[in-house]
Amino acid sequence: MPDRLKGLLSLLVSLALGLGLLWLALRGADLGAVAEALAQGEWVWLVPFVLAGLASVVIRAWRWGLLIDALPGRQRRVPLGLTTASVAIGYLVNYAAPRLGEVARAANVSRRAEAPFSAVFGTVVAERVLDVIALALALGSVAVLFGDRVGAVLGEATAHLGGLAASTPGWAVALAVAVALAGVALAAWLLRRGSGKLSELLASFRDGLASVGRTGRPGTVLLSTVLLWASYGLMADLPLRLLGMDEAFGLGLGDAWAVMAIGGIGMALPAPGGTGSFHYATVQALTLLFAVPVTPAATYALLVHATGIVFYCVLGVAALAVQGTSLGTLTARARAHAA
Repeated sequence: MPDRLKGLLSLLVSLALGLGLLWLALRGADLGAVAEALAQGEWVWLVPFVLAGLASVVIRAWRWGLLIDALPGRQRRVPLGLTTASVAIGYLVNYAAPRLGEVARAANVSRRAEAPFSAVFGTVVAERVLDVIALALALGSVAVLFGDRVGAVLGEATAHLGGLAASTPGWAVALAVAVALAGVALAAWLLRRGSGKLSELLASFRDGLASVGRTGRPGTVLLSTVLLWASYGLMADLPLRLLGMDEAFGLGLGDAWAVMAIGGIGMALPAPGGTGSFHYATVQALTLLFAVPVTPAATYALLVHATGIVFYCVLGVAALAVQGTSLGTLTARARAHAA
């Protein structure tokens, strides 16, 4: 199958997933009331939201630079300006092509810092491993802080899934099993077919992953990770204040942390920029954990996602201008590396 066709199919599937989840998230909301709530919001809170967003980008770039500097053979430090611009560009590319942004930012640094692409991309993998651990810890903290509510929600979800499974026709179950088995078989075939290249790639990734231990500054890496996720928590809390949900529903920083953690699951799904998946996860967190009505929950999800898109796109375009390159050039280069 041609790469262009595969990319198009991947994008269509991603869009279908996102739009379906967006419909599920907004189906019970009064969109007129959503618009009214946004019009009446205290938009002065957007200023610290943008500052927290800028801080998150710089902190991520700082942590990433620590990992790149620890790669074998590195003689000089990668500039913070380069990693910051590359992170911003990666966010921008992700909105156009989900997950390709990670490749694009690695390709930009590799080219300008004269470092092997696969090793730099290995540090991106290492960075994402840190984020997965942080997200798991965040979700664990939600379970500790809101244990009773989480247990009730899981019990309700289990009962719902059990009823759904019982009412599913046998042919649908058989089809799902067949598709899953076909996917496993295809993955195994692809691994065998590209075993040589895969071994070389995994060796390069290993260098990148090992950079976490080679930094010699584990405390600094830990501190940057804590500061990064603290900025994310702040970015989840400030929109609650903008919409007055802190007073209307008694939601505080701890509640915002829980919503952020659950919303992070939605952002991990392969929907374009988290469209739909983020909205659904966030609305479910607010309605099920904190008994917030669907309309204000949807208002919050739409606000956070939309302001994030505008912020990261503006930042990414500015980074492209500073780097003196174009989105098309970087995207094409990223696709070549991904292939």
